[in-house]
Amino acid sequence: MAVIELKDFKKSFGTKQVHNGVNFVVNKGECLGLVGGSGAGKSVILRSLIGLEKADSGSILIDGTDITRMDEKGLVEIRKKVAYVFQNGALFDSMTVFDNLAYSLRAHTKMTYEQMDKKISDQLDEFGLLSAKKLYPSELSGGMQKRVGLARAIMMDPDVILYDEPTAGLDPYNTLKIQELILRLKAKKVTSILVTHDMPTGIAVCDRFVFLQNKVISENGTTQELLAQPNSLVNQFIKGQI
Repeated sequence: MAVIELKDFKKSFGTKQVHNGVNFVVNKGECLGLVGGSGAGKSVILRSLIGLEKADSGSILIDGTDITRMDEKGLVEIRKKVAYVFQNGALFDSMTVFDNLAYSLRAHTKMTYEQMDKKISDQLDEFGLLSAKKLYPSELSGGMQKRVGLARAIMMDPDVILYDEPTAGLDPYNTLKIQELILRLKAKKVTSILVTHDMPTGIAVCDRFVFLQNKVISENGTTQELLAQPNSLVNQFIKGQI
């Protein structure tokens, strides 16, 4: 069953057209790799999926509902079930790790402090970050900041997670940690889209890839299918040929 569907999605910024009829589907529990060259507009698609960018035309369906027709109030409800993991973690510098994770819970739930504390502590413990609970972002390594950013994104138990270059700039240890976290969430049947240039991570976690090129999706297939085709765009991308 499709959880996300883009139909003839078009987007321009001024006179520059970025997308000219993008179409793809993400099924429930699937991790889709959205790949392509720098400047192809991958992050624009992610931002459009939570209403941070507006489509010029076409449809963006979340669980069958077209969000392009929603007002800001409706989009707030969508953002409760579609989480965005920003490339740099996007933590609030003036807040501790605990307060960063508590932000959405305070805004959108009626949890008591004790309930929030347990939920946050359990999540940080699962991510190996419990010792960072009272620290500020400036006291964390880049890898820890990204893991905290992921922990914050899932505090509302989203149905969908959008990952924007989650392993960019990380060392092998933290890259592996992020891969493990994504796979753990996949095991819980969370639907996701991964935008990345880190193809080993993409191959490790994605069920399927779509390749964004020349303003449209030029290739769509399972990870196994595309890796088995020597001349697939994904294989050329891995080899640095495009």
